[in-house]
Amino acid sequence: TDDESRADELAVVSESENETRRATDRATLDQALTLLAESFDPERDYTVVLAAEGWHPGVIGIVASRVVEHVHRPAVLIALDGETGRGSARSIPPFDLFAGIDCCGALLERYGGHRQAAGLEVRRDRIAALRDALNEHARSVLSPDDLVPLLHYDLEITLDQATHELHALMRHVGPHGLGNPAPVFVARGVDAGGRMRVVGDGHVKLRLRQNGVTFDAIGFRQAAHVERLDLRAPL
Repeated sequence: TDDESRADELAVVSESENETRRATDRATLDQALTLLAESFDPERDYTVVLAAEGWHPGVIGIVASRVVEHVHRPAVLIALDGETGRGSARSIPPFDLFAGIDCCGALLERYGGHRQAAGLEVRRDRIAALRDALNEHARSVLSPDDLVPLLHYDLEITLDQATHELHALMRHVGPHGLGNPAPVFVARGVDAGGRMRVVGDGHVKLRLRQNGVTFDAIGFRQAAHVERLDLRAPL
């Protein structure tokens, strides 16, 4: 619209709807991680299939991606409604998700997708069989090493090279997406100073130091990994 008053009204509605969506995301992820904690065995489970009543089909794909980040396994989330459920699945790079779903096609009402994402519909009484069949297929094509997340970076830098000028330069190589991913830099031998706090929705805030240069930093959705870090040693 070209009407400023109408634009303000639409912006308020849009912001309200987006906040509702974020709240639904958070609630669904909390429920999914609770189910995961009750059933997940990292030695046994090469895939994760979670199902629950009341999940919104519009957000389960996003939440499935979050579950993948937590366990580095292909994940299927299913929103149950009566005798059927609508599922959304996300994968890890070594696993062809559509091929895996296709191997379980006889258990599904319908499905579609590609290597890294898929959607499906399944009867409630076949979810356990789907979980077993997909896991069996994954174990046949994945090795334990495939289940260890890898960080692919473009360049190693020191903190004094992480300047506003570098940030401005990076804007000229965008926009970023699947075919043109954002550049990733890594710095080694960085002192985290032992001070860290959890903020927001499971994010970690800390201060990094290297060669007299100090940066405030944030690790998005990394709170679950804090206990594994020894902040007394350089990162």
